[in-house]
Amino acid sequence: MRCRIFAATALTAALFGSGGPHTIFASNALAEDAPTLVQLAQLTVQKGFKNIPLGDVCDRLHIGTNCKAYQLDASIDAAENQKYGLPLGWHTSWNVLLQRGGGANIVITDHDDHIGYGYLIGAEGDLKAATVGLSTSGNGKNWHWKPITANDAITERFAFEKTYWLAQIEAIQALPDRKD
Repeated sequence: MRCRIFAATALTAALFGSGGPHTIFASNALAEDAPTLVQLAQLTVQKGFKNIPLGDVCDRLHIGTNCKAYQLDASIDAAENQKYGLPLGWHTSWNVLLQRGGGANIVITDHDDHIGYGYLIGAEGDLKAATVGLSTSGNGKNWHWKPITANDAITERFAFEKTYWLAQIEAIQALPDRKD
């Protein structure tokens, strides 16, 4: 019943060669859950997989090309499907892309073997941009992404994903830190 979060085993990293630990700063305008979003981003950098390429997702969300993220992954089981309204069997990931100066872009992706979505979280915790991808091979590989308008259905999917990841903070805190 518990979510399966996969993370590597520990992190001691330097921000752009500075030798200091990663610190993610919140922007001036923050939603109520923004401190929690910042905490989740920091935990992702501390415990998540490192240098995970997001392919064309970043380009379609207009945050760069060939970007690499710190990432936490989960597969949605029946209990999570019922509790959070996420599609059963889909894979979801919380991705943190560090920016120079201490900021970060946060992208949630979710997919099955045929279709996927990417959501860029804005500074206030809102949906800033979205993209949809189709797997041309039908096996969750060879993705082609395009930007989409954030209609009510997409905004609702984003809200479910964000709620799911915010609810995972305790489980993520229990994971061991990753060592590089």
